[in-house]
Amino acid sequence: MTMSVNKHIARRAGVGITALAAMACATALTASTASAVPTGLSVNARNVYMGCVYQVTATYDSWFQAWFYDNGLVIGGSPISPSNGQATIQWTPHSAGTHTLSTLQGSAWELKVNVLEPTLTGSATCGASPLGFLGS
Repeated sequence: MTMSVNKHIARRAGVGITALAAMACATALTASTASAVPTGLSVNARNVYMGCVYQVTATYDSWFQAWFYDNGLVIGGSPISPSNGQATIQWTPHSAGTHTLSTLQGSAWELKVNVLEPTLTGSATCGASPLGFLGS
């Protein structure tokens, strides 16, 4: 009688351990991974002109390195490690027209920017008034 009781207990323990292991595997397989998602992208100017330097800032929900692109081409200085959820890179558009700026950190975030032809020569087009030496 003792032998059959021990087998019955061992069988129950084996079923319980198997069920526990199956639940642990299911939990491990469905556990969420760390997200790496950009949450915003902006340029520091309302009017963007060809040949001028701008700051492109992206916000992120993780610390992973982020890449910046202009029309699918890597912007020099990429990748950048975000600090306090943000990364900023300098960008100089070299052609007029619509540019698709994007940042990639696991997934991508895009921003369409219309780049204008310069209206004046020199720094006056790049954000200064025609009398830029007087301050803005």
